[in-house]
Amino acid sequence: MTMMPRRKRPVLTITCLILAAASCFGNLGEVPQVTVQPTSTVQKHGGPVILGCVVEPPWVNITWRLNGKELNSSDDALGILITRGTLVIAALNNHTVGRYQCVARMPAGAVASVPATVTLANLQDFKFDGQHIIEVDEGNTAVIACDLPESHPKAQVRYSVKQEWLEASRDNYLIMPSGNLQIVNASQEDEGMYKCAAYNPVTQEVKTSVSSDRLRVRRSTAEAARIIYPPEAQTIIVTKGQSLILECVASGIPPPRVTWAKDGSSIVGYNKTRFLLTNLLIDTTSEEDSGSYRCMADNGVGEPGAAVILYNVQVFEPPEVTMELSQQIIPWGQSAKFTCEVRGNPQPSVLWLRNAVPLAASQRLRLSRKALRVVSVGPEDDGVYQCMAENEVGSAQAMAQLKTARPGTTLKPWREAKLGSAQSPTPPARPSSPDRTLRDRAMFLRPRPTALPGSLQCTTAKGQVSPAEAPIILSSPRTSKTDCYELVWRPRHDSGNRAPILYYLVKHRKQVTNSSDEWTISGIPANQHRLTLTRLDPGSLYEVEMAAYNCAGEGQTAMVTFRTGRRPKPEIVASKEQQIQRDDPGASTQSNNQLDNSRLSPPEAPDRPTISMASETSVYVTWIPRGNGGFPIQSFRVEYKKLKKVGDWILATSAIPPSRLSVEITGLEKGTSYKFRVRALNILGESEPSAASRPYVVSGYSNRVYERPVTGPYITFTDAVNETTIMLKWVYKSASNNNTPIHGFYIYYRPTDSDNDSDYKKDVVEGDRYWHSISHLQPETSYDIKMQCFNEGGESEFSNVMICETKARKPSGQPGRLLPPTLAPPPILPPDPGDRPGGPGAMVARSSDLPYLIVGVVLGSIVLIIVAFIPFCLWRAWSKQKQTADLGFPSTALLSSSCQYTMVPLRGISAPRANGQPYINGQPYANGLHVNGACPSAGLGYPGVKTQEYSPGELQQGS
Repeated sequence: MTMMPRRKRPVLTITCLILAAASCFGNLGEVPQVTVQPTSTVQKHGGPVILGCVVEPPWVNITWRLNGKELNSSDDALGILITRGTLVIAALNNHTVGRYQCVARMPAGAVASVPATVTLANLQDFKFDGQHIIEVDEGNTAVIACDLPESHPKAQVRYSVKQEWLEASRDNYLIMPSGNLQIVNASQEDEGMYKCAAYNPVTQEVKTSVSSDRLRVRRSTAEAARIIYPPEAQTIIVTKGQSLILECVASGIPPPRVTWAKDGSSIVGYNKTRFLLTNLLIDTTSEEDSGSYRCMADNGVGEPGAAVILYNVQVFEPPEVTMELSQQIIPWGQSAKFTCEVRGNPQPSVLWLRNAVPLAASQRLRLSRKALRVVSVGPEDDGVYQCMAENEVGSAQAMAQLKTARPGTTLKPWREAKLGSAQSPTPPARPSSPDRTLRDRAMFLRPRPTALPGSLQCTTAKGQVSPAEAPIILSSPRTSKTDCYELVWRPRHDSGNRAPILYYLVKHRKQVTNSSDEWTISGIPANQHRLTLTRLDPGSLYEVEMAAYNCAGEGQTAMVTFRTGRRPKPEIVASKEQQIQRDDPGASTQSNNQLDNSRLSPPEAPDRPTISMASETSVYVTWIPRGNGGFPIQSFRVEYKKLKKVGDWILATSAIPPSRLSVEITGLEKGTSYKFRVRALNILGESEPSAASRPYVVSGYSNRVYERPVTGPYITFTDAVNETTIMLKWVYKSASNNNTPIHGFYIYYRPTDSDNDSDYKKDVVEGDRYWHSISHLQPETSYDIKMQCFNEGGESEFSNVMICETKARKPSGQPGRLLPPTLAPPPILPPDPGDRPGGPGAMVARSSDLPYLIVGVVLGSIVLIIVAFIPFCLWRAWSKQKQTADLGFPSTALLSSSCQYTMVPLRGISAPRANGQPYINGQPYANGLHVNGACPSAGLGYPGVKTQEYSPGELQQGS
């Protein structure tokens, strides 16, 4: 029995070696590709930098270069850590800036990515330019120019206007992309000093100009038209695809009319342009927008055509590269010719590489910008050749594989992998936040699976097969194990033109609110359908994403969440119960009954559900239940709501059996964002709703990549409602974000006197609501308020910053009776200038406002009743006074108030007098006091009492 395993070990070892060798030789002809190029980054000194590089196939060996020099996997001297396709610079310094490239190597050849430039952010000082006096005719537009200092990335401008810093356009102040401030319809109120400041969004430095501008507004009867900005002809360079604004501001009395022309022809027939006041806008530039633009101003005073300014516009284009090889397999001794067609403006430089190594001209290698000729090829010339082009605005590359053969060898047809043009234009670097970079780091990590069978090779082009469908996960989301989880799945039935599965990619991580944890990634062979996830934390929630890979690349994603079991608690409670039971068995039974009764309740809310794609119009909702409240869970229900619409949650399905922890929700709209939540029900009722799922867009494919919105919202109105609440409204133009869908808005606020960004608190507004009340604020305190919009791709830039101060707390000694907060009338907000019928700022009644409307109606009714009751009380008092006078009561006995209150006296036996006070029907009667807090008429109105029994004299004696 003990000898059998020993005999089998060599056989198994040899078998594994044969399979591994077959796998290696099966992939010898495959060449790597860089599918996601590293991106240029700007970061401050000491800040973290993460560069990602994704290659196909994903298990290819990846190395990195800095300025052409190979880097070690862990370079302690530079502080650089390399993990698979990710390069991390812990703290950027002068030694780690430069050009980075990733290199993917396989036996058939190596490929280099386009270079990614990592630079230090900086902001220079303003140059002193003295004080300028700017004059403008009243009613015209004034321009305050700000000569921003050198900054990387480009600095954002701020303006000091009437002792308040202005970060974005507001009222009649228009901040242009150039940094200039345009004051529309200038008046005497706009006169004064203006100063600008520069803000670097990466280093967060702010530097203020040492010089200032004074604006004077003139009043004149007639003034010839003149162009006040720009002062001279300008040359503008813009990158293809970016927006362009040509500023032209004219002044004169009467205000002049401004017209534009391009290349001598009127701009009226040029459909791509629009106007912002007198400035010319082009939203998306292309090659045809290059040329000469002329701005002309005329108001009928002075010589016509005298006010003219010219713009020379050049549209730069990033390189585009296509590459061809004359013959794919070339016999030894013949020549190979590669042609490379490069487009771009300005003209790109071209670099040739073989197996990621730059080539230099020689007798056998003849290089030019358009072609590479290899003379008398031999086996040493096999490999991947790249044509890499670069100019001021981007980089691109294309590649082709060269194979050589011994003369006389029969040349078998060879199917080329997807090489061709692999362009990767690199736009100007945008600053990226470290948090966002860390969140995106996981997408660059790829595993190296175990060796795959050599028969599973891609013999068809990538575009001719469809991605694999999402696997079906069979594992239950509940497990009693505390530190591991058994993940089991099976492939979904493939049909149509889908290729066989090559391997599976499984990612898992601990799920927390703000997760920055990296994914733990495993590559699994296609014939394996089970994976044990180990080293887990007890009682923790984990999320799993997995996909199948075939010749088309990554397939659709399957997801599941699970919770590990908790460690057993020490048996302390049991020992206490045993002690009680020994001392007093009856007390123990009573205590247990009370304990059991206290634990009976509706179930706990399930964990946050996860969403995965089922079809183009349906999704799978999966959840994990928690405590059942003492009674078994009878069913679940799933609710959803659209993020683009403000409203209540809608019931998607109910009566889901407790054995099912996943359900398909059908009938959803394509392209619409949804959130889902789950409730559990037992005999005592339903649970609170679970936390809402992450936003999910029904788009027909689960791996949709979001583009983050760029331009943020614009706050139009703020007002202090009371001492603890501020109301704000805003507008958001999706057109400026290329109609990028958003899921909602973030609202940040902190006291104005705070300089610490960590003091900002955040409110979240989901959907397309454009107003919000910030509550729980401090009285008589000024707050800074700013906003962002967000989607799954990230957050936008910040909005303008508004400052608003809460109202002062009302003094406690204020006379009069104060209404409790629940009965206080609702605050009346001042009207917003934008709130006009049909206007952009008009507030539309929503279904969520109905409760406030009902409360307002009820409170209004109460006020009307009180107003109507006051005249009635006055009339009753008058009639009582009149009746008292008619009966001969002295003036001292008249009522001092029509409605006063006193304690209800004790009822007892009637007595003639008590302490000098007469009794009437067993109750004391005193001048000016009414019994039981009512407003009765004179004391003679008591039943059973005759007025003749008491004379005025007796009453005076008693008083």
